[in-house]
Amino acid sequence: MTFVLKSGTTGNTAEVDSDNKLQTRAVTVSASTFAAMNGDLYNVNSGVITLTSDSPSALLYMLNTNSETWVFSRVFYNAEVSTGGSGGWLAEVIANPTTGTLISAGTAITPYNLNFSNAKALTSTTLKGAEASTVTNGVTRVSTIVPASGTRVLLAFDSIVLEPGSSIAVRVTPPTGNTSMDIQVGFNLYRTN
Repeated sequence: MTFVLKSGTTGNTAEVDSDNKLQTRAVTVSASTFAAMNGDLYNVNSGVITLTSDSPSALLYMLNTNSETWVFSRVFYNAEVSTGGSGGWLAEVIANPTTGTLISAGTAITPYNLNFSNAKALTSTTLKGAEASTVTNGVTRVSTIVPASGTRVLLAFDSIVLEPGSSIAVRVTPPTGNTSMDIQVGFNLYRTN
């Protein structure tokens, strides 16, 4: 019995070589790129926040109010040189916080679609904090000591998953003695279908 693999639109048939291998050609893209092409990749950025102490400040919060799962492909921190601070600083990614001044009084911000031709919005609660904003519960899942201020840190994951109803926050503790450090924190994430 002969079986022919044939296109339903053009009538073209598949080629089989002398080693009985089907000849194909494929293009492989990352999950993030695939999501971007479909208008499902987003950037969330706190903008510049000035931290004026060496105490912890919760700077970014997201609650997935969407009906689809999100995958975070990147967490990033951009920090200027600290005034008065010396040594490293701490960045924490916190899973499922539900209380604190960041959540009750943070400033709403908009996640931006990274497909510039697509107007799909991300259904979420997205808030930025300020000096001394807090998250008072949740569990620190990723803790990063950055050895010096005045640096950019990119954490590539493709593995932080936020199911509907779950939340994430970022908290930063500047270097000891800090009186002024500008910082930006953010996420790249994509929505799965």
